[in-house]
This record gives sequence, C-alpha cells and structure tokens, in this order.
Amino acid sequence: MLRRPITLRVLSGLVVLAMGVLGMSLALGGLVVLAMGVLGMSLALVTGEIYHRLTLDNQRQGLSGMVGLAASERIERLQEKSRSLGLSIQSDPTFERLLKAGDYSAVNHLLDDQFHQYFVTAGEIRLVQLRLFSPDFRLLAEAGEGVRGASAQKAACPGVLEAAKRRRGPQRLQSLSALCAAPLPLHSLIVPVGGLFLRGYLEVVVDPSPSLVGLDKTLGMPLRMQSVTGSELYRSASWPAAGSERGALEVNYALRDDGGREVLRLTMLSDVAALRGQLDETRRNILLVATLLTLAVAILLYRVLRRTMLEPITDLLRRLQRYGQHGEADRKGMVPTRAIRELHALQDVYDTLDHLARTDPLTQLPNRAQFQDCLERHTTAEHRRNGGFALLIMDLDGFKQVNDQFGHHVGDTLLQQVAARLESTKRRGDVLARLGGDEFGMILPGVRERESAGSVADKLARILGDPFQIGSHACRVGVSIGIAFYPDDDADPDTLIRLADAAMYEAKRGRGGHAYANSGAA
Repeated sequence: MLRRPITLRVLSGLVVLAMGVLGMSLALGGLVVLAMGVLGMSLALVTGEIYHRLTLDNQRQGLSGMVGLAASERIERLQEKSRSLGLSIQSDPTFERLLKAGDYSAVNHLLDDQFHQYFVTAGEIRLVQLRLFSPDFRLLAEAGEGVRGASAQKAACPGVLEAAKRRRGPQRLQSLSALCAAPLPLHSLIVPVGGLFLRGYLEVVVDPSPSLVGLDKTLGMPLRMQSVTGSELYRSASWPAAGSERGALEVNYALRDDGGREVLRLTMLSDVAALRGQLDETRRNILLVATLLTLAVAILLYRVLRRTMLEPITDLLRRLQRYGQHGEADRKGMVPTRAIRELHALQDVYDTLDHLARTDPLTQLPNRAQFQDCLERHTTAEHRRNGGFALLIMDLDGFKQVNDQFGHHVGDTLLQQVAARLESTKRRGDVLARLGGDEFGMILPGVRERESAGSVADKLARILGDPFQIGSHACRVGVSIGIAFYPDDDADPDTLIRLADAAMYEAKRGRGGHAYANSGAA
C-alpha cells in the first residue's frame, strides 16, 4: 500500500540523496581509515622513542653506579695511605722526642721532610698539607711545603676540623676523614696522636684527583674530572674531540662531602653504538608491526564498510538511475512496487535520522533546533496573515536544589514528568520544546492578548506547582515564565526569543510567576 505517489521528480531527488549519502559514506570511511593510520603510526613512534630513552637511562644509571663504586674504592685506598702516613710520622722517634720537648719549630721541619718521602715522591698520594694540633685543636706546627701552598692561618678543610672539635668521649680517639672543596677538591684525615693517651692530632690533607685518574683504564671509558667551579682537572687522552662524542653515552657521577655538597664531578663516555643500533632496529620493528597492523585493520574496516554500507547504497543508486533513465516507471509516473518499498525504506531511514537530530533524547520533545525552525515558520508572511502568536520561555525554579540533593537520575526523571505535564496542557497547533537544561519554550498560535497568555501561564504554573513523586522523593519546583508577542513586540525570531528570555529573568527576580516582554529593554 503506497503512502504517497512517487513521481519521477521525487525519484530524481532520491537519486541525488542516495549519491550524497554514498559520497558521505566514502568520505567517512576514508577519514576513519586515515585517522586510524595516523594514530597507529603516532603510537608506534611514541612507543619506540619511550623505549629508546628508558633503555639509555637505565644504561646510564647502571654505569653511574659502577663509576661510583670504583671511585669510592679508590678514595678508601687513598684514606688508608693517608692514615699510614700519619701513623708513620708519629712512630718516628724523632717526632716523639720533639713532641715531648715541645720543640714545634723542629716539628715544622720534620713535617716538611714528609713531602720528600716515598709516599709522595712515588706518586702514591699528592700531599697538600700537614699540620699538628693539640688535643684542644690549637695549631702547634705545620709543614711549610705543599702543592697548594696552604696557609698556616687557614685550614684547607675547616669543616672537618669543626666536626673533630665537636666529638666527645671515645670518638676523640678515632680517625675522621672527609672530602671538601677549597674550591679545588681535597681529602682531609684527622689522625689521633698518642693512642689512648691523647697528645694531639695530625691532619693529613691530600689531593684526591690523582687517585681517580686510573678509572679510565679500570672501567675502559674516557674520563674527565672537573672541580665545583667547572675547571677541568684531568681529561683522558682518549677523550673524543668536541662534537665527535655524539654517539657516546655521557655518564656523570659527583663525589660529595658529608653535607651533600658536590666536591668533584666525574664524567665518563660509554660507547653505546652497538646498543643504539639494537634500539634503532627494535624501533624499526615496532614501526613495521604497527604499520602492518594498521593496514590490516584499515583493510578489514574498509571491507566491512563496503559490505554493510557502500554496496547496498551503490546497488540502490544503480536501481534508481535505471528507473529514472530507462523509463521503468509507468505513464503516471509510478515505479514498480519493489522499488517503492526500497524508496520508502530509504525515506524511513532519513526520517529517523531527522527525528534524532531534532528531538530531545530525554523528554522526546522537540529540541532547540526544531523549535527555532517552527518559530521561523510562524513568522513567515503566510502565518502573519493568519494572526500573531505568543512566545513563552519557561525556566524551572528549584530544579538545581533537587538535582544536587537527590542526584542527576532524579533530576532527569523530574524533567520527564515536567515535560509530560506541559504536554497535557498543549492545544492542537501549539508547539512545546525543551531548549536545554531546565528551560522550555512554547508557541501559542492565535494568542495576542496579555490576558489570554497570562491565563495560560497561570495554568502552567499551577500544574507544575503540585509535587512530583519520584521513587521515595516528593519534589517541588516552581516556574518563571517570560512572554513575548509576535508581531507586537518584534517580528524577528531571534529578537523575540531574547525579549521573552529577558522577561523570564524579570519574573524570576520577582520570585516566580510570569512577566511580559518590553521591546525597549532588549
């Protein structure tokens, strides 16, 4: 049974519609495939880069820990050599005799002689300063020689001396050592003199840098040492020239004093060319796998899209063109029943999509877009000859409190019940819509007097004033209504809505009820 006769003109329009739908489907499918491809490539690149960085960071951390262990072992050996020197000095009978006699001038010369002993001349340690203190850390004697030319009036590592002074009890009989920067790196060792019968302290200050020079050979990596001021203290002969170390992994390790302050920075270069090659190969493999997966998904998506959308639409388009071009329609312009069913099915799809685009999904009322179209149709010349209309803009009072107190599900149900009550008061020809949130709109054709429109507004307020029962909750809301008249207030649809909206806010300021538009206040 035909719902309406389908002429060749309608048939041609449907052909154009089918072509448009086909073009949109192709464009949509292409965009989806393209988007998936771009997303897949991006994810592959990002994943590869993250994996690359994490691997190098882990390698750097591991090498830094290895450098730290090797440096700590060499500093410990240096400390033992400094202690051996201090014990060697105080075991010398001459030192013992001079100390007992209090001949500190002669002790100065004895300390000077230590700069020419085996430990120093053989390069075992680089001696910087030797000083003798009383048990209460008064300076008694010091060597006049020293690589750094240290002054008798200024300690090379004052922090170490201060820490030694603060010690009490048995701790005073123990050695104390620490690194310091003055500003060049130094290692200071405080050695008790006299054993259990404390007679003073020897301070042995050495330069730790030479003890660390051999790290490059031990670890098989070029080494560079820098002080806290950035001055370079040592650089391996195998250190690459500037700009050529790009392929190497830079590993940094800082030697620190007891306060955590940096004293000496060690920088080593690890040849990770092979590792980088493996990482690049892994990244290429990840990219290749991602590319293949993206292509596979794209092909699968295209086949599904073609089977479910493109082929049926193409077949329908072919049929429509054949019907239109080869005269399969009869003389009255009618087409065969099978074609009519296909056309009606296509029209049903179009009507469904149009309904979804122009209907509020919660209340099933027309939405703002459809309400705007209706408003524009009622302001055309044809409707103007049939008389004006009243426009009502309604906003619920107290809805937000209900929504906040009981939750959105109760708020949604309340909006559905409000829509049902408003729908029950609508006359034939009236237009009711949900404009968004808790705002509704209504067009009353033929209503141009304030009394009539006010009567309708009072009726709407009454039916919405009764409580709404939602589950176990009894909810109450009010309504503020703004009223504007066409064409008395304005003939432009947008201006008319603004006037009614302003009147609604005026009513809301008056704690509910309704108010009329004042065209001069727009």
